[in-house]
This record gives sequence, C-alpha cells and structure tokens, in this order.
Amino acid sequence: MLRSDEVIVREDDSRCTELETEGYEVIGYSWGANLRFDDSSDLTLFDERVRRVRNEGFTIRELSSNELSGIAEVEFANVSDYPQSAATRHEMPTLVHLNDMTHAGVRFWGVLLKGRLVAVTSLERLGQRWNTKFTSVLAEYRGRGIGVAVKAASISTLFNEGERWFSTGGAASNEASLGANKALGYVLEPAWRTYSMTHK
Repeated sequence: MLRSDEVIVREDDSRCTELETEGYEVIGYSWGANLRFDDSSDLTLFDERVRRVRNEGFTIRELSSNELSGIAEVEFANVSDYPQSAATRHEMPTLVHLNDMTHAGVRFWGVLLKGRLVAVTSLERLGQRWNTKFTSVLAEYRGRGIGVAVKAASISTLFNEGERWFSTGGAASNEASLGANKALGYVLEPAWRTYSMTHK
C-alpha cells in the first residue's frame, strides 16, 4: 500500500538539503508576503486602484454582518478555484463560520455592482499585523483590477485607523493572487516547499 509523507519547510531552511538527500521530492510551493508602512507612507497608489474600479460603476466598501450571505455566495461560486495543497487549504466558509469570524474580529470588504456582491476580501488581526484570510472575485469579473482594488480599500481603511503591518500568502500556482499582492507592494518572504516521499 502506498503512503505519502509530507513535510513543509521554508526554502532557506537547512532541512531542505537533508530531505532531498533522503529522497524527498518537492511537490508544491507556497508563499508569504508582508507590507509595512510608517506614518509618512503615501497611499496614493491604493486610492488610485480604488478610484479606477469605482469609475467603472462599482461600489467598494467595508461589509457589515448583515451581508454575510453574499460573502457565502461568492465563496460558493469560487470554491473549486482555490489551489489545494498541504500548505494552502481553503475551506468554503458557512454562514455560521462567517458569523463566528465576525465575532472574532475578522473584517470584510466587498465590491458591488448594482447591489450584487462580486468580490470580497477578509482580514484578521494576528498580533500587530492584519493578515488576509482570503480574497475572492467572481469569474466573470476577473482581470479588471477588482481584486487589487478591494485589497487596496481594506488596507487604506486600516492604515487610516493606525495600522501599519499587513501580511498575506497563498499557493505559488495562484498567479492572480500573487500578482495582485505584488502590485500593492507586498514583499515576498522565502518560499515554502512541500516535500513528499512515497513508501511502499
């Protein structure tokens, strides 16, 4: 019977060499990134990203707890698009889960068109930083800068509230997410490697 052992280590970890010597192979990559500001930081780029999308007729704003069903609908539509790996697993949140997230302090921003939610991003506080839990854009609205805009709106709001440190991450195969975060200035950390060895 085949059994797969998976080990996740950062690419600058000396264990990478040890694992490869033992016969482990890389089966996937994931990444983390940070965005740091100081009080003098200029967020003109972020405001411009938001303005471009609003000029196309979209509304971008923070969502309330009364709009959780719309978030669930967007997530349900996109659940199969999330890359799944040992390092990056995304479970579609239920209404109960979303409500629990809200009570735990998670905040949501959305993009709406004629009242319909077409994109959402969520952030949670982890110590001194705000980390993106997920960003989701309906398929028919992708490629228009909407994901970047909703992330920019969330960061601008929190910056104006005094927050200065943001983080995010994802699977290396999710090029859209990686590109959106790079466009906003997130700085990548060394990648994480998922190793696997199959035993008979």
